[in-house]
Amino acid sequence: MEVIKLENVSKIYGTKVKVTALKDINLSIEEGEFVAIVGPSGSGKTTMLTIMGTLARPTTGKVYIYGHDTTSLNDDELSKIRNTYIGFVFQNYNLIDRMTALENVELPLVARNLPKKERREIALDILSKLGLGELAYKKPTELSGGQQQRVSIARALAQSPKIILADEPTANLDSKSGEAVLKTFQQANREFKTTVVIITHDPDVAAIAGRKVHIRDGQIEKIE
Repeated sequence: MEVIKLENVSKIYGTKVKVTALKDINLSIEEGEFVAIVGPSGSGKTTMLTIMGTLARPTTGKVYIYGHDTTSLNDDELSKIRNTYIGFVFQNYNLIDRMTALENVELPLVARNLPKKERREIALDILSKLGLGELAYKKPTELSGGQQQRVSIARALAQSPKIILADEPTANLDSKSGEAVLKTFQQANREFKTTVVIITHDPDVAAIAGRKVHIRDGQIEKIE
């Protein structure tokens, strides 16, 4: 089943001086896939991720999430699509320093108005399954970069997303920490049955994906 489909997607920034970030992108991602979108800086890969995640609208073309034509939806409807289907993991972790790892993982569940006991059970269960149970009551400032990124993956998984979109998730990490983070993504893909899409410029990161989409100058160069 197609979970993400980009159909003739282009993205142009600017009005007087126009910059084409994406040009005529056609791509389908199937349920349960692990896909790496690979390209050098400025190739358009982050723009592609934000459009996949409905955080930005294409200039032309269609974006389907689980069959929903998101280009015809208003902002509230897009927010509902994101909350239902998509979890995000960013390069800079985006954890709240004054909260424990557990409280950070609970955050998406607070937004869903789940009772405190229920959301705590869900968050503890996810941290435990990812081998992070001993970090539950530590604050981000007490964690390494790799541990923080793994907690941010747990937070993305807390809302049981069908899809995780990750933007350069290992860029700020040393190789050992990066490896641990990638194993956590693999676990999310295999055990949680989550479709994973990672944006990267690093061939070692791309190597763990089942499919690699190479992008250059806003166009798909090849898929392997």
